[in-house]
Amino acid sequence: MNTILIPSFLTFGWLRWLMAAAEEPVPKAGDEAMEEDTERLVRVGAGDERALQQLFDKWKLPLLSFFYRSLGSHADAEDLTLEVFVRLHRAAAGYRPTAKFSTFLFHIAQNLLRNEHRRRGRKPAQPAPPELFEEVVAENGDDGQRLAELEEVLQRALERLPEKQRTALLLVYQQQMDYRSAAAALQTNENALRVLVHRARQLLKSEMEAQP
Repeated sequence: MNTILIPSFLTFGWLRWLMAAAEEPVPKAGDEAMEEDTERLVRVGAGDERALQQLFDKWKLPLLSFFYRSLGSHADAEDLTLEVFVRLHRAAAGYRPTAKFSTFLFHIAQNLLRNEHRRRGRKPAQPAPPELFEEVVAENGDDGQRLAELEEVLQRALERLPEKQRTALLLVYQQQMDYRSAAAALQTNENALRVLVHRARQLLKSEMEAQP
């Protein structure tokens, strides 16, 4: 058996969703029912700190993954994730549930991500340091190696996508947001969002087809 090093919070699940984004039909929009998380944020606005902790526990890893996939820096991803919750807490008192909670949350995240890209001047993402990696033993060495290679190819392809295309793809596939919510988070319309996702998928598919 071969040992493959993979970031502790980036397992082969990442490869599965990236390959799905490249090859599968785009997911259908979900329902717009009132969410439990929306109710929690309303309670945060009323001073319920336990509700804020519940939101943090539920959304910390999705946000961390969202930022990491776009920035390639675990430290920056953690900083921005914490800043999302700082801003969420500040906004809670005036929050009015006119959209899904995830839309509101990732609108904050998108604004922070855009500001970070401007600050960086879109410098290339840096690899995670060795201490962030854990050993994953693949039952089939050859298959495991191939998966690791595909993961690397797709990650590079994702980093090369234009910022809006990359973010749209992450919201729809990684965060499983419906088109209406993802479009609202990006402050665009559903048709424009569909175009962004389609173009991103086509680029990822081209990268995959170019591999031997």
